Amino acid sequence: MLVLHLQFRHTVYVSNTQINSSFNSSSAEVQFKSTPHPVWYDESFSASVNLDALSEKELTIVTAYFDIGSFQKGPGGRMFTPELYRKWLTVFAQIRNPVVAYFDSANHAAVMRVMREKHLEKTRIIIVDRRTLWSFREMQPRIAEIFSQQGYPWNPPNTVVSNYSAAMHAKYELMRWTIRDNPFRSTYICWLDVGLFRDLASDSVGAAVSNNKSFQLVLPPRLNSSAVAYTVVFPASLNGPVTAEQVVRLNSVWVCGCFFIGRVDVMWHWTTEYLRAVERMVSEHWMSTDQQVIYWLFLGEGKTKLQPKTSIQLYKVDDGSNEWFYLAYLAKKAGQRS
Repeated sequence: MLVLHLQFRHTVYVSNTQINSSFNSSSAEVQFKSTPHPVWYDESFSASVNLDALSEKELTIVTAYFDIGSFQKGPGGRMFTPELYRKWLTVFAQIRNPVVAYFDSANHAAVMRVMREKHLEKTRIIIVDRRTLWSFREMQPRIAEIFSQQGYPWNPPNTVVSNYSAAMHAKYELMRWTIRDNPFRSTYICWLDVGLFRDLASDSVGAAVSNNKSFQLVLPPRLNSSAVAYTVVFPASLNGPVTAEQVVRLNSVWVCGCFFIGRVDVMWHWTTEYLRAVERMVSEHWMSTDQQVIYWLFLGEGKTKLQPKTSIQLYKVDDGSNEWFYLAYLAKKAGQRS
């Protein structure tokens, strides 16, 4: 029997919350509020995770959408709006996996509940006051100050919208919340950005509900149980940037942060290392998104400064498909074969 001792900081209060929306949803969601702590890794709680008691039968998907308004993606790029994300949420009507979804909006939570009507027994929808998250409560104000520096690199929204940056870091914090509770007793867990399967989205809520198509994500081929897997977007270069400043200025990307997968114990340790890297970069007065943090931590000076122990398994597109979304679609394709 393998028992792993994990550390978790939050004191969590759970209460039912009624969603007032046009969907007339019931009070199936829960609201999490956490007691503020000055440092996220203040280790005051210990939990034991028995891998022998978990199941590899189904992969738990974790996702979130925080409404930070509309923002531009890339210089001269398209606008990403709450309405666009609302459309992308329709994909979750097709997903058969267990899903844990976090929102800061009752209305978006209600949309997700309608999408998951056929799979409610495999669904946890959680409304969270994002100000209770370390990423927003502690980091976002500091990131906003960093972004306001004169001459700071302009890579929208990565280095422009502090709430966007905080939301990217919150993914790793929410993975820890989910691993601690592990409501579906899964051995493996993955993060899935709301917009990843955007090409499969429906034009309306009604169309999504009536759509009989479905799919399931399973472990991708050759997944290393001792690593966390990502899709490599741009291969590492020996002459690449190394300092946090260089990584942020060049908007450097190595892996895509929209989907990553691993065994719960490995993922727990990885999220610990990731969040420490966020704090270290912020202390050096540089920050962008999770993709730049990971680049700096494994290919830049962060590797020497923080010495990460997590192994990152790289999947590289080999079939001409979208290199950003490759690993998630590989897991989808594996699910069709299983």
